[in-house]
Amino acid sequence: MSFQIFSDLKAQILAAQPVDQPQRLSLCFDKLMADVTRSLDAKNRDRFTQNLTVFRHEFRVK
Repeated sequence: MSFQIFSDLKAQILAAQPVDQPQRLSLCFDKLMADVTRSLDAKNRDRFTQNLTVFRHEFRVK
């Protein structure tokens, strides 16, 4: 996925959230891409998958 598409999708999702949620969700998105590069190597995909699990958990819990 290109960075521009990701940014556009993130903005659309944030705009659709209730007033009290966008800041918290934005932090979740930032953590999602932490330590993830634009390569497709296995280590990078594993890191993204781990971050996605944390993203899903943090969004549901709070």
